[in-house]
Amino acid sequence: MAQPNLELVQRIMRRFAEEDLEGALEDIDAEAVLDWSGSDAPDSGVYSGRAAIRAFMQARDEALGERRVDPIELIAPAADIVVVVGRIREQGRASGAEVESRGAVVWTLRDEKVIHLKLYQSRDEALKAVGLAR
Repeated sequence: MAQPNLELVQRIMRRFAEEDLEGALEDIDAEAVLDWSGSDAPDSGVYSGRAAIRAFMQARDEALGERRVDPIELIAPAADIVVVVGRIREQGRASGAEVESRGAVVWTLRDEKVIHLKLYQSRDEALKAVGLAR
């Protein structure tokens, strides 16, 4: 079961990278929750429902001239959990300021849909959250 979920997460990430927001959202449950409260960015918060996640992503696209997510590691500690550890590179559209950060997102899946995403500032925090570290 872990392999199909890894492939699903990779497909969503590829669609985001290709700027295919609607395609990416197809695999996200209508009631999914995006918990971005662990972010230092101004849009830190919790977004509930596909419409709120769409609005969050569209606002980021408007604010950022460029955004690139480089997955470094994908871990499937359980059939319904995928941890993506990666590097994010962003450039402000208005300011031109470039920011690079590292972090991890825990993806929770059910019935071949993403139902919850939660950002962590580090790989260790994410692994601790899913019971793989102390």
